[in-house]
Amino acid sequence: MSRIYKDKNNLSKKQPDYLEELTGRATTSFNARKYSERILENQAIQENDVTDDWAENQSPLTGRMSGTMEELERIQSSEMMAVNEVQQCLKDSLDCYQSCTETIMQCLPLGGKYAKVVHINLLMDCANICNTNATFILRKSTYYPQTCGICADICDECGDNCDQFEDDFMKECAQVCRHCAESCREMA
Repeated sequence: MSRIYKDKNNLSKKQPDYLEELTGRATTSFNARKYSERILENQAIQENDVTDDWAENQSPLTGRMSGTMEELERIQSSEMMAVNEVQQCLKDSLDCYQSCTETIMQCLPLGGKYAKVVHINLLMDCANICNTNATFILRKSTYYPQTCGICADICDECGDNCDQFEDDFMKECAQVCRHCAESCREMA
């Protein structure tokens, strides 16, 4: 509510609401302030209890894959990890995704050893993890160091598998997979 007051010229004016608010604060009693402080303290205690309960109810496997969340966040935000390295890993992951997908499309019509289920599944796994890894990197997910680690492992295995063939397109796929594995391993 606004108050009516008189200025020097005896004209009635309305006091703005914000002034009333400001003047009302000055008259707040000591007990009211003390009561507000106790409410805030109780809320802080309740929030701590909630976070303690949450931590107690976590799975024993939480954070075991490659460290705790704090370690992952520290790794992600560390200054040692240059933006260029992240961009290179992203590019290499997308290149490997493309190479494995194109290799699958070349292997299937050839049949025989090229179209074996184990070989095609490994190429598909590699393509999919590279695509997923690129997505995690783009979103700046807290878990991208973990996806980089598994991506490196799968890329190494796919590269070894492709190297068993004598064809140029298979050798090229193996080379792209190994390059991606190196880049991802640096990020993991």
